[in-house]
Amino acid sequence: PVLLVTAALAAAAVLAPREREIWPGLAWSLRPAASAKPTNSPAADLFDGERGDSSATGGLLSRRLGLLRGFSAVAALVSAPAPTLAMSRSAEERQAASIFRDATPAVVSIARGLRPGERRPRQSADESGLPVPVGSGFLWDTRHVVTNYHVVKGISNNELMLILSDSGASSDAEAPQRDVVRGELLGADPATDIAVVRLVDVEVGKDSLKRMRAKPLPHGDSTLLEVGQTVFAIGNPFGLEHSMSKGIVSGIARTLDIGERPIRGCIQTDASINPGNSGGPLLDSQGNVVGVNTAILSGTGTFSGVGLAIPISTVTRTVEAIIKQGFVRRVFLGITAAPDEVSEALQVPGVIVMAVVPGSPAELAGVKAMRKGSLGDVVTAIDGETVRAGKDFFRLLDKKAPGDVVEVRVQRALRGVDEGVEELTFKAELT
Repeated sequence: PVLLVTAALAAAAVLAPREREIWPGLAWSLRPAASAKPTNSPAADLFDGERGDSSATGGLLSRRLGLLRGFSAVAALVSAPAPTLAMSRSAEERQAASIFRDATPAVVSIARGLRPGERRPRQSADESGLPVPVGSGFLWDTRHVVTNYHVVKGISNNELMLILSDSGASSDAEAPQRDVVRGELLGADPATDIAVVRLVDVEVGKDSLKRMRAKPLPHGDSTLLEVGQTVFAIGNPFGLEHSMSKGIVSGIARTLDIGERPIRGCIQTDASINPGNSGGPLLDSQGNVVGVNTAILSGTGTFSGVGLAIPISTVTRTVEAIIKQGFVRRVFLGITAAPDEVSEALQVPGVIVMAVVPGSPAELAGVKAMRKGSLGDVVTAIDGETVRAGKDFFRLLDKKAPGDVVEVRVQRALRGVDEGVEELTFKAELT
């Protein structure tokens, strides 16, 4: 652009006599203002090309000065760098911001209220005086909130508080709007670490949801997830309300062992998950819930790059059962399995029966448990499928329904015979 303007200036010097034809009005519009002209001076004519009494030299100089000023101004404009927009964002950033704005009003902070006679330490409350969240949750529908069981475990219904916030609509200078409503535990399933909290006062809850612009989050399909997909985790890590982190699906079909029954099909992600994120939603790039953030694998207690979320497919089955009947009904065999570490230490291939519930299908079928230091039966197969560890045992039982008859194969140590075992098969009707 500078070279172009320089060439134009050179051409102006050559074509000066014809500038009225080539650039009509340009030289005149750029001449010095009347107030800036020298007055009462013989040189005044040199600056006024329009005066009838000016000399030819004065008129020519006036026009050329005007042209030079004009082209200098154009050169300055062309050569100046284009202004940079401070708020410019990429399409990917705009999408992430949109997901946060739409989803965050539906993300709920789970907190414990004060117990009678209890004074909350100053450091445990934020600037608003509200208790610091102990976990996260999200709106399932207009009356129910889904979270992790371990978040609400130990909190009585009189203490359970839900903090609604519209952080997504607030500017940097504004504090987010907040409403606190009471909740009560409708039901929980420790086996999948899912709990459903119900709003106590329906009308108050509806008013709060409307004021906070909170709408239930749409559900995605966790069975269609692929490694590499972008995901977002929203929650309250370390009490920092409505924080969002971004990552990818790092793995699928992971198994999470946090109780007696392993949770299968979990989603592994590198989106940052920390204490306080538990119970919050894991969203796909369309803002749909694909999982519930539940646990991290870490040696320090803080995020180390491996987070696990319960898939929405598992969550949906559990939540629907709790809303419908208050609990999740699973098949019952009546066997308490010993930890896998025991089987591994004894080099026993299968699940050791540590106890049998009296009157259960297992007891009626004849299964024996450990007693007086002697090893009990070892379950090695169910309906012909091999059982090597506890996860196999529960996986096979989860496929069954109450009333199904299963064939349980066990190994039983023979008394009085060194290292001798016998294989037995029992049939049991599940309840």
